[in-house]
Amino acid sequence: MTVRGPHRSRRPRPGTTSAGRAVVLGAVLALLGAACGEPAPPTPPPPDARTVVAAITEDGLRASLEALAAATEGSDQYRAVGSAGYDAAADVVERELRAAGWTVTADAYDDATFADEGGSFLEVGGRTFGVADVRPVIFAPPGDVEGRVITLDWALDAPVDMAKGCAVTHYGSLPPNAIVLVRDGPCGLRDQVIAAQKAGAAAFVAVYPQVPADVVFRPTLIEPRLIWIPALAVSREAADVLLAAAADRATAHLVTHARRSTGPTRSILAELPGTEPGAVIMLGSHLDSALEGPGINDDGSGVAALLEIARALVGTRPRATIRLAFWSGEELGLHGSYRYASALSAEDARAILVYANVDMIASPNGYAGVYDQPGAPPGSTAARDLLSAAIERAGGSPVGVDVGGGSDHFGFDEAGIATAGVFSGAAEPVSAEQAAASGAIAGRPADPCYHQACDNLANANVRLARVLAAGLADFTVRVANNPGLLRH
Repeated sequence: MTVRGPHRSRRPRPGTTSAGRAVVLGAVLALLGAACGEPAPPTPPPPDARTVVAAITEDGLRASLEALAAATEGSDQYRAVGSAGYDAAADVVERELRAAGWTVTADAYDDATFADEGGSFLEVGGRTFGVADVRPVIFAPPGDVEGRVITLDWALDAPVDMAKGCAVTHYGSLPPNAIVLVRDGPCGLRDQVIAAQKAGAAAFVAVYPQVPADVVFRPTLIEPRLIWIPALAVSREAADVLLAAAADRATAHLVTHARRSTGPTRSILAELPGTEPGAVIMLGSHLDSALEGPGINDDGSGVAALLEIARALVGTRPRATIRLAFWSGEELGLHGSYRYASALSAEDARAILVYANVDMIASPNGYAGVYDQPGAPPGSTAARDLLSAAIERAGGSPVGVDVGGGSDHFGFDEAGIATAGVFSGAAEPVSAEQAAASGAIAGRPADPCYHQACDNLANANVRLARVLAAGLADFTVRVANNPGLLRH
């Protein structure tokens, strides 16, 4: 607290106190030392890859996950933007980074926020579905609609790129108060909802056939603008009843309760300065969780990996600056990372040799995934190969994965910055190739608790997280000590 007014202490005159005399004496001694050629403090040594990798431990990762879980469980049971859980977790991260000697700053901004106020329901086919089966889509407004159920010309088992709903013409001539049932397609959900609105739909119901039958996957519309109809995410059972109602030309009644607003948040940035100007290696993970649960794998595991790497690099100075980012708003639509990457000057963007993303590395039925993104910026292929080799040295069997634009590397891709990343899988079934490389069970989800309340400490595969974190640390040190590996 800053004290003002009559209680403020007076500033002492120079030389009138012992503190003042000490300052003067210290300055004189410093000048004498310089005149006598007293050496400057030694420059810390560059990090050694083997030493840093050895410092990445399961115990260290688990301790960070426990700290995040405590911050989350002590407030809202999740770390969504705008929650007390997010703010508490951000405080934990800042303290850990400062204790490790990193230079820490906050990228504070006002962000759109969303709150599910509970009580949403769907009445159809003589049944009522509540919170276990229906949830308002992130950033959709509240609403109360009763009307005919309309489906497009699609099947639950059809390929995603064959699904419809991305164009106004896909909806045809809709009856008044139409409730459209639309599965995921080749465009984003936001594009589908906007197209449905323009076609005259009164409400939108999103279906994700690849998600386990008992899971309600709640996507995001990215931001509130241009969305004015209620939108629901539903379980497979509710979708089946809606499909039957559409076939019978029957009606449904849906009610959603949600709140859209704006509030302060912050991403956290930390730096370990290098000796070579204009060269930066950047690693990032997102600090926020989905609304459904504590997010220990998604993405507490990435946060824990970066904190473990930060501690392992204490007392070193590489050639390239190492920058860590803990993003806000990923689950809302990549808000924090996209804001940062899109605001970079041309000079600052050129300085970032690679951005490596760490999003979900502790999936219980997971694998050692390495980003392999078609059309990624120059330098990304070299980064992929270096990171794959590092994961092999850490004891993993890397497999390439294409996560599209679904995480915080997206903004850096668009800025023309080389990208890389590690990933152990989400709700999608593990492929035969991934299973063969990792020992995971093919056909089952990599993380059945993805965006669910069960994504807690018991869900975290800390053994796999250590392999991916150690590989990322090895990659980071080797590139930071030799930036030429990624110059292009």
